[in-house]
Amino acid sequence: MSARDQLPAATARDLAEKHDLRIHRAKQLCRPVLYNSLNYFIAGFCWHKGDEEMIVYLEGVTGPVAPADITILEK
Repeated sequence: MSARDQLPAATARDLAEKHDLRIHRAKQLCRPVLYNSLNYFIAGFCWHKGDEEMIVYLEGVTGPVAPADITILEK
């Protein structure tokens, strides 16, 4: 039995943080993301200390977008 067999299940917070990091990576690599069935590029994002999620701004979309509404397109 290895240490990997005893890892706790990922919590919702862990999954949200992983998704936020994938959004950050998509911005760094200039990869499109899916929002409302259309491809957009990430114009910017902001983490506020104490907030549950980051705020994401997409090019061509007025106003902030919740990270949960964005789908990362894998290559």
